[in-house]
Amino acid sequence: MPVDLRGAERTLDAIEGLSRAGLPAHELLTEAARRIDTVVPSDGCFLAATDPQTTLCIGAGIVQDLPQDMCQPTWDYEFLVPDYLKFIDIAQSGRAIADLHEATGGRPDRSARWREYGAATGFRAEVRTTFTLGGAMWGVGQFDRLGDSPRFSDEEKAWLERAAPLIAYGLRQALLAQPALAPASRGPGLVLLDDAGDVVSATPEAVAWLDEVDATFTSLTRADVPMPFEAQVYAVRARAATRANRLGGIPRARLRTRSGVWLLMHGSLLQGTDQLALIIEPAKAADVAPLIVEAYGLTGRELEVTRLIARGLGTSMIAAELFLSPHTVRDHVKAVFEKVGVSSRGELVAKVFADHYAPVPQLDADAPRD
Repeated sequence: MPVDLRGAERTLDAIEGLSRAGLPAHELLTEAARRIDTVVPSDGCFLAATDPQTTLCIGAGIVQDLPQDMCQPTWDYEFLVPDYLKFIDIAQSGRAIADLHEATGGRPDRSARWREYGAATGFRAEVRTTFTLGGAMWGVGQFDRLGDSPRFSDEEKAWLERAAPLIAYGLRQALLAQPALAPASRGPGLVLLDDAGDVVSATPEAVAWLDEVDATFTSLTRADVPMPFEAQVYAVRARAATRANRLGGIPRARLRTRSGVWLLMHGSLLQGTDQLALIIEPAKAADVAPLIVEAYGLTGRELEVTRLIARGLGTSMIAAELFLSPHTVRDHVKAVFEKVGVSSRGELVAKVFADHYAPVPQLDADAPRD
């Protein structure tokens, strides 16, 4: 489909403006999808924010004209079945866009996911994208067209390639723009799922937490428990890892509620059964801080320096701890200040930790700073 180059450039500028406006992730993706459709129209799409450390969805996104009953099969294929166009593979390829026809040599039915997905939906063309920035995947997207629509053109895909990092930047900023709130006085909750992924039972605390997740969409299970698709995706991945005897390798998923509370989700198979126990609880400082640090774009060394500053260490002590010169440490501190937008160590600790639902470590007033 031909692209109106002048209009496409204006739309790209509009998306860049959105990405720098400090919008919440859901609002950013909603507005970005509307503008993308003016340049690269589709008959169905979804966009979702992801945790760059686990690649799991964190509770913000949109779905347009896609069947909800294909959610579970889509993520089953993503994590359980070798297949084409997995999001993690796209992110690692160095490109933001992947076309199913190109990936399969013009034979999309070679994809196990597509055989089921295409038959159920009538779609005949698909491109997928990852919103990647600085090597971190901040979101994913999928665009589908029906059989009577043309395939995605090279011009359209090239334009999406340019739009993707802008959206990634906006998603990264969204984590920093909305301060997190302290959780309600509610403890952990537990959800029990059967082999098919349906809820067997759940505690009231789990139901309440899941109901507060700002999900892309939520399905109501036979047990009348709201299951955001982010929780469904995590359940698929946890089940796959436990069956492969990789219990220690199951990532703990982070979700965010509509009010900004961070939740931690983790689970495992009950011994001797096919039932998966899923625990949802308020996240602790140690659970949230790495994600916020990632959002600020700190390097590994800058992160080490930031952690030591939070412990109250001065420049000479940090230099000794990391086997660096004091001059190098000062350079790292300056770089961290610029990225976080602060001018003092106290501001740094407060902004990285306190502003994003983590208790502020006590700085030692007597510790030397230089």
